[in-house]
Amino acid sequence: MISTHMYQTKITKPNNIHNAFYFWIGLCLLFLNKIRHAISGYTTPRNFPVTEFQKAIEYDLNTVVKWQKFLHDYSSGKSSLKDKTILELGPGADLGVGIITLMHGAKKYNALDINNLVQSVPKQFYQKLFDLIETIPDKKNNIDFLRSQLEQFNLGQNDQLNYICNDNFDLSVFNKEEIDLVVSQAAFEHFDDIGQTISSLSKIVSPGTVFIAEVDLKTHTRWIREQDPLNIYRYSNFIYNLFHFLGSPNRVRPYEYRNILEKNGWKNIQIMPLDALEQNYLVKIQPTLSNRFKDKANQMDYLSVVICAEKE
Repeated sequence: MISTHMYQTKITKPNNIHNAFYFWIGLCLLFLNKIRHAISGYTTPRNFPVTEFQKAIEYDLNTVVKWQKFLHDYSSGKSSLKDKTILELGPGADLGVGIITLMHGAKKYNALDINNLVQSVPKQFYQKLFDLIETIPDKKNNIDFLRSQLEQFNLGQNDQLNYICNDNFDLSVFNKEEIDLVVSQAAFEHFDDIGQTISSLSKIVSPGTVFIAEVDLKTHTRWIREQDPLNIYRYSNFIYNLFHFLGSPNRVRPYEYRNILEKNGWKNIQIMPLDALEQNYLVKIQPTLSNRFKDKANQMDYLSVVICAEKE
């Protein structure tokens, strides 16, 4: 199950290069982020709140569209979401994605997270999502089923919409789910132990299970994210770890994902850049990065990737 499809890569070239300035600004932001997290905790996985209903719904719809495209291309058009038992890792802000996968015919949607953000989602969000689904001619007949699944979830009776939150990110709770497809959207870069996560995942899935994860490798803090996308890679492990908090970017690079997946029995691994740095810009930046990230194996031009693999 492998495709030779070439994904169109967005090329990013920041406007200015101010290496020393960005080093010190970035250091200040690392400190401030650690303080902010200590005070308020983890409140949103996106750069906008779920109360921006239209924007949040569009984000969820686009996420599922991307998964469908990646799965279609990876399987050379032989696979879709229909009748799949799905597991999403790190679903984040709401259950919109789960409802949309069921709308597209998924057999069951499972999700695991550490932070229970869905408990505070306003009812208006789901009402607006259902209102939108009712305007889709070939999907509106599913609306009663989708509403019932959300109602059962709200009553603590998870059925085909199965969201679980635990502090240990214990994947063994899905041992009996017969997972067909594992998906993740901009979450893996926040996991503290990628090796442990993939090892645990590999024990609960069956041969032939497909893994699709979009990973955001850029600096996450607003403003500097666009000005200096590789800012978090300027610091040694010692300095960066001083400002670590649960959910801060782990700085794991694409080749490390490949090695971990291979070690845990995944094959046909494809890692495709979705966003990449312009090469001349990278040449000027790379000498100022921490020594750990100067080797070409790190592919520091990769700013975001989609990783696809199949369990042996």
